Amino acid sequence: MRFNRLIALIFGVSSPLYAIDQSALNWLSQNLEVKYTLLDSKPTSCPKEQQKCYYSELSFSVAKANTRANNDFAIFFSQLMPIYHVEGDNFTITHINGDIHKIMPAKGFTGFSNTPTKVRFYTKDSQVTRSEFMPNYIVTDAQLTLTPKVIKSTQTQLDNDTGLELQPYLAPFTSLNQLQTSGKDDTPWMGSEYLYQHQVKPTLDAAIGLIPQPRQLTVLSDKRIKLAGGINLQLSGISVNAIAMAEKRLNTLGVKSTKNGFLVDVAVKPNQQTSPHYQLTVAADNIAIRANNAAAAFYALQSLAGLLDIHDLSIPTVEIIDAPRYDFRGLHVDVARNFRSKAFILQTIEQMAAYKLNKLHLHLADDEGWRLAIKDLDELTSVGAYRCLDLSETRCLLPQLGAGNGKNASVNGFYSAEDYIEILRYAKTHHIEVLPSLDMPGHSRAAIIAMEARYKKLMTQGKQEDAQQYRLVEPADKTRYSSIQHYNDNTLNVCIENTYTFIDKVLSEVKVLHDRAGVPLSTYHIGADETAGAWLDSPACKTLQASVKDFSNFNGYFIERVATLLDKKGIQVAGWSDGLGDVRVAKMTKNVQVNAWATLSENGHVVAHRFANQGWQVVLSSPDVTYFDFPYQSHPQERGNHWASRAIDSKKMFEFMPDNLPAHAEIWKNTHNHSYIADDSESSLNNGVKLSGIQGHLWSEMLRSDEQAQYMLYPRLLALAERAWHHAKWELPYQAGRTYSQSSGYFTAQLQAQREADWQRFVAILGYQELPKLALADIAYRVPVVAAKQLSADKLDAFTAIASFAIEAQLQDGEWVPFNTSLGKVHGLRAVQSSSGRKGRALILERE
Repeated sequence: MRFNRLIALIFGVSSPLYAIDQSALNWLSQNLEVKYTLLDSKPTSCPKEQQKCYYSELSFSVAKANTRANNDFAIFFSQLMPIYHVEGDNFTITHINGDIHKIMPAKGFTGFSNTPTKVRFYTKDSQVTRSEFMPNYIVTDAQLTLTPKVIKSTQTQLDNDTGLELQPYLAPFTSLNQLQTSGKDDTPWMGSEYLYQHQVKPTLDAAIGLIPQPRQLTVLSDKRIKLAGGINLQLSGISVNAIAMAEKRLNTLGVKSTKNGFLVDVAVKPNQQTSPHYQLTVAADNIAIRANNAAAAFYALQSLAGLLDIHDLSIPTVEIIDAPRYDFRGLHVDVARNFRSKAFILQTIEQMAAYKLNKLHLHLADDEGWRLAIKDLDELTSVGAYRCLDLSETRCLLPQLGAGNGKNASVNGFYSAEDYIEILRYAKTHHIEVLPSLDMPGHSRAAIIAMEARYKKLMTQGKQEDAQQYRLVEPADKTRYSSIQHYNDNTLNVCIENTYTFIDKVLSEVKVLHDRAGVPLSTYHIGADETAGAWLDSPACKTLQASVKDFSNFNGYFIERVATLLDKKGIQVAGWSDGLGDVRVAKMTKNVQVNAWATLSENGHVVAHRFANQGWQVVLSSPDVTYFDFPYQSHPQERGNHWASRAIDSKKMFEFMPDNLPAHAEIWKNTHNHSYIADDSESSLNNGVKLSGIQGHLWSEMLRSDEQAQYMLYPRLLALAERAWHHAKWELPYQAGRTYSQSSGYFTAQLQAQREADWQRFVAILGYQELPKLALADIAYRVPVVAAKQLSADKLDAFTAIASFAIEAQLQDGEWVPFNTSLGKVHGLRAVQSSSGRKGRALILERE
């Protein structure tokens, strides 16, 4: 009866006069045409005195009416930003939780027909990139007695030429009123002519070097060594297992290991340096590697693979002396919002190692999913790893982020204990440390719902004590809040003991998995971010606040307590900077890793410097450059989020100067494409204080496939590796107390010229040397779009910012032909990777 009342409350209806049956529901799911149009991202006025709003329209039609399908339906869909005002009387739209909304027929609704029935509405917050408009609307009956079905017209498709996602349910974006977020937003439309004006044409056909660039490289001669006959590894002071994966990569690229191959002498001799240092000498008769530890020898062999031209299996004769810039060179992969396959993770580990990254931060749990099996807590994965339309959430979570209704969809899933152990061991063989994260106390909805399902199941079995043990809900807590992702129930109650019993259980089991893998758990990332608004009306929290001496705040109390729990297990605590800002430094353990993720244009340097001055290990996670879930360019067809940056291409990552954060005010602009000021006069780093490293981030809210994840990750991963490993000579040295702006002039013309020359080296190696290797590994990297300008009526100039790509032109009749400057006016342009035939997104020139 409680469930029926819940249904009535959510749907706002009683039993209909004409109930829909399953066949009519099935018909509707196959025949209902849904079209979403973003009408205006910056209306001149907003209803209900909102200062900012976004105006949109949904329309519904069927080619041929079916009267049985015109009553008693409800449609559930994901809308990232809540709808707060609906126009007209055809439909009602209600926000349920998170991004889930529900559409119901209202009094003015007279049935679906071939004439579209429309509803217009306003949202409070910005949603302006096409990938933010989620697919897989679900239709069901009001009583939820039938099997819900995904509406066919709201499913995505793949472009036959590029393999990129198409959204037939979303109307085209044609104006800046759809791309910009407000009247103050000067974000440009980065079409082909804009790119022609702001990108630089590659000038080099080839370059001798590596990505990441080594500390020192000397060309010994113009001779190249052929390795087509393979290599013969001779090892001293190191086991074959320590370098096996580097050897495997060479084999995969075509250089086999054989007794009669070219001699590669690898000798490891430890010294006082703990970070990897190596010397690689390629001579006419042998290759010599001298390293101070196993990781250094592994990286030297990866450098050998990096030097390789896979077309003729030759390498230059060079001497390399090398060592990393930072000890922490990381990549964060979110598998919680949308699941990533084990195969994707293993392949990502391979590519991280190829470019000398050494920390994999695995984000294993969030509001939308729990992705790691935990012994004795089966519901964490049997319920928490799946999304479908089950309002009781006893079988699965609500279908957030356009997940649809199929539990077997690729966006769902989890890693078994054996899967995780395999990942850990595979990472170890690539000299990569895995840092697991199961986000708490915010971003914990999957855990909360799963443990409620466990509670209900055990209560029905009469096991009251067992049911209560890991329950994460305080029934008497009447707090009403909304998280930044619009959930009202996603935060653990930090004031009840069950929370810490649960956390201790989870941490203990994760530690066991690491021990079984032979890979000790040394650092655990608790998350600890975005908890505002919770616990205000919790009786347990009021009791706790009154009983704890020197109480500071609830989130700080939680972090301090969990940090102590981790320390007793011999595990270092890590967390996001906003959460760790709530703690008292004196109450924390000695070793703390903090990811500084405030945007640089909003005083991100102040946050990073403050934590570094506390003696903590600061890993830079600046969203406006290291978040790879943002678009490469501000164009409607580019996938990504938009709140921290409208464009993060490989060059922006390459240009990052991580040791001098405020200096970016001279070379970059903020999210609205405005200049900003970075004042370091009261936030300077103390003398001798250094940052620990840098981490790239692949959040997954808008990534529903491994291929989409690869598109967002590559080739930006290589630019991340460049900055994490190599300190460029053109980087502006940090000087405490300076104030930077577009006019401060510290980054001189000479430094700019050095940077541009270095970029030309990088992009030549990337295009001619590395992208073919990614193609060989079957990685769906982003093919660049074409910069172009009509110079005259009969002459068109075009290029790609990354070297080595051919360009094709689309004629007015639709045919694609090889580009030449004399084609005159063409319809569109696209880049093609010559060796693999992979095609990039086409730019239609009429838009310019």
